[in-house]
Amino acid sequence: KNLRSRSQGKEITDADILKWANKKVKITGRTSQMESFKDKSLSSGIFFLQLLSAIEPRVVNWNLVTKGRSDDEKKLNATYIISVARKLGCSIFLLPEDIMEVNQKMILMLTASLMYWSLQQSKEDTESSPSSITETPEGSPVASVNGDDESQVSPEISNLSIDDVESDTAVTSIIGPDDTSL
Repeated sequence: KNLRSRSQGKEITDADILKWANKKVKITGRTSQMESFKDKSLSSGIFFLQLLSAIEPRVVNWNLVTKGRSDDEKKLNATYIISVARKLGCSIFLLPEDIMEVNQKMILMLTASLMYWSLQQSKEDTESSPSSITETPEGSPVASVNGDDESQVSPEISNLSIDDVESDTAVTSIIGPDDTSL
């Protein structure tokens, strides 16, 4: 129902959700994909971590991700997927075991919830963006600086904070002592 409201009343099918998820992961340059919501390769959790990373690039800490080969590794990844999705604000109703056992209906619900969250973010970004910010096909914001539409604002720069004198020195050495435009 929520997805339908995001798509101007068009019925969203399982195939649409599957296609969306695979496209999101593919855009990031990764090669993993799911063939169906019962694809046994999903039990490792890697695809969903890549999907989460595709819809919100900084949300997955890849140092916490395992290869998902053993049951213990799969459970760690599945638990992490649920944690990250909930932290984003997705409605999540599945258990780690549902991912590990590739419970088709629960996998569909997880993917649909991620899709809904992603579409919600796209809508909010479009509504709250000043007209000088446009979106690239990959969904990355591009800011117009001095009429130059090709300059991109890096997320690392937009979230910079300086906490101490040592950081001040580091920033000065990167941008130069005379550049106060940052």
